[in-house]
Amino acid sequence: MRLSLEQLTAFCSVASEKSFSAAARKLGKSQSAVSISVANLEIDLGVILFDRSSRYPSLTNHGISLLRDAEAILHQCSSMENRANSIASELESQVVVAIDDAIPFQLLNHNLAAFGEKFPFVDLNILHPSSHYVQQSIEQGDASLGVMCAGTNYPQHLHFKRLGNITFVNVAHKNHPLTRLPQVSFDDLNRHRQLVYLPLRDSLPTSEYLSGSSQWRMGSYLALMNTLSAGMGWATVPKQLIIDLQLQDELVELALTSYPHTQWTVGVDLVWSSNQRFGQAVGWLRDALGLTPI
Repeated sequence: MRLSLEQLTAFCSVASEKSFSAAARKLGKSQSAVSISVANLEIDLGVILFDRSSRYPSLTNHGISLLRDAEAILHQCSSMENRANSIASELESQVVVAIDDAIPFQLLNHNLAAFGEKFPFVDLNILHPSSHYVQQSIEQGDASLGVMCAGTNYPQHLHFKRLGNITFVNVAHKNHPLTRLPQVSFDDLNRHRQLVYLPLRDSLPTSEYLSGSSQWRMGSYLALMNTLSAGMGWATVPKQLIIDLQLQDELVELALTSYPHTQWTVGVDLVWSSNQRFGQAVGWLRDALGLTPI
């Protein structure tokens, strides 16, 4: 049996796009070329990968099982190419890293300091946008590495490593009316203004239940934390951010009746693209960040 990467790429693309024509457009090939690659792979493997009886191809049980192996092989090939490129390339003059505004920056300081010692003549540019723009920066090649709140259904060329989680808490200023209540219900929350970090508005675990009658939506945590500290509303914010800004004495965690003793967590991912060629500095920083528990 002799499989080709072209066959495996066609197989994974059709499975992802759920269409031979869409997969062909994505790969920049003709539909017939993609169909032939998948058909030849089925012959080589001796199994049918797709049910073609309806308008759109669907994976058979064998196809579902073998898709994991195909994706793993392509991922390993991508990793090998990146490693080889890193070994063969010259040292970069600069490295660009995009770090989500929601990620407590202090969690990464150790690795960034080590990077400065390892590569003293490489400039480090740090972008600080929201998760949406971190992923966009990686996809567009504006940044080599991204650290962001976990996304869903990353494109096939984006790879990620889960670094850990950050904890979110529901808080208000110590003089806010909500902090005077021994327990806070959903109705209590709804009677007061909610301060919302716009990029995470719909992705926090509590977003479907916890809301205020009015919302002030903000594009940065700096603006949100300043408004929160002024007592203008309540909000769901990273617990570590409260510590970093030394606001433990100003902000009070709300005792929610429906969620007593609950810690809300959101995953943190290190993201990079297989479409970018890594040099020595980016490769080193990716490996260093990938070993950092958050």
